[in-house]
Amino acid sequence: MYHYSQQMRQNTGNLRARVRLLAVLLVLVIVACIAFGVMYGRAASFQTMTRTQLVSRIRSCCADTRSLAQKLSSSVQSNTASSLAGIRSGIYAMDQLNNVAVQLYGETGRIVPDVALRGLYEDIDSYFSILQTNTVSVLEIRELLYTHLTALQGILEEIK
Repeated sequence: MYHYSQQMRQNTGNLRARVRLLAVLLVLVIVACIAFGVMYGRAASFQTMTRTQLVSRIRSCCADTRSLAQKLSSSVQSNTASSLAGIRSGIYAMDQLNNVAVQLYGETGRIVPDVALRGLYEDIDSYFSILQTNTVSVLEIRELLYTHLTALQGILEEIK
């Protein structure tokens, strides 16, 4: 009487198995999408946090270096060379942090302009040469160094 009933029952069982398989695959795809979204969010926040930290460190180095430059006396003293060495190491630290930003983000990630760093290095070199010859007043170069550091600090404060 029911000639196809056993075959229909097998098809119904196959259909249920296919529906279960599709349901499992759908759940796996949803879980994979959520995991991908979380990982992407972490990666995006990592880049933002890294840039924020680099800018913060460069600002701190600039403020410390500016403070050292402000403490330089207008005449040559016994501690002037060591103070200049501290200023040079602060500029070097800014340069290295800037290089890290460039390596991570490319040229668009540059925080401190190359011109500013070159100018600061030139100021320090001029100051050292004046110290060695001791023929010219250091007041002008000290003010120039302090002015350049103040300008750089202003540029850094504008970076978000």
